Amino acid sequence: MASTSRARPAPGGGRIVEIEPERLRRWVENFAARNGGIAAHHAEGNAWTIESNEGTSAGVRWALADGLPAGWLLDGDPLTAAERLSAYALEPRRIAVLLARKGAYSVGVLDDGRIEASKTGTAYVQGKTKAGGQSQQRFARRREGQAHAAEKRARDAAFAVLGSARFDSLVTGGVVDGILEDPRLAHLKPAAHFGDIAEPKQSLLTETAYRAIAFRVRVVPGGADLH
Repeated sequence: MASTSRARPAPGGGRIVEIEPERLRRWVENFAARNGGIAAHHAEGNAWTIESNEGTSAGVRWALADGLPAGWLLDGDPLTAAERLSAYALEPRRIAVLLARKGAYSVGVLDDGRIEASKTGTAYVQGKTKAGGQSQQRFARRREGQAHAAEKRARDAAFAVLGSARFDSLVTGGVVDGILEDPRLAHLKPAAHFGDIAEPKQSLLTETAYRAIAFRVRVVPGGADLH
């Protein structure tokens, strides 16, 4: 599987890095090397907090669990804690994925990374036009109709695949609010959401499920507020 590591600015300062489970120990080693070693680490709420000797802090979170298993984080060695968390994230799970973007959708259930059931479709939704007057109104009505039809197909597909399926967590990507408003899907509550997705395809289901088990690490410089 290709690396899923991503970095972006964090609201309030610092940056957020997505670390794939297999690389967590190495990331902690590098964090320590870059910041003068690790002074302390502890579980706090649903995060594992690492504090360096230079004051930089890292808050490690995992979206699919109701907090991290704090008992595993009491070991004095942060590398041992990182290994335990990696093993925990890589345990076999059933993950449902729902993706939608610009008239395209893909929905599926994956068991330990293997797709068990899925549906993928693409519908044409006309872009905006620069025409004015009645032409603009006709284009707008046509575009609205196409968008409604595409959303209905996505809703029906989501219900067909997820309506009675058994899974541990639901992961969503793109623009799915309208799909999840379907009364038949009212019981579905996403555990993680990604707004920055490519065009939904079956292959993206696997990539998104793998991305969902990655760790989100917020890194802030010395003296900044981690929470």
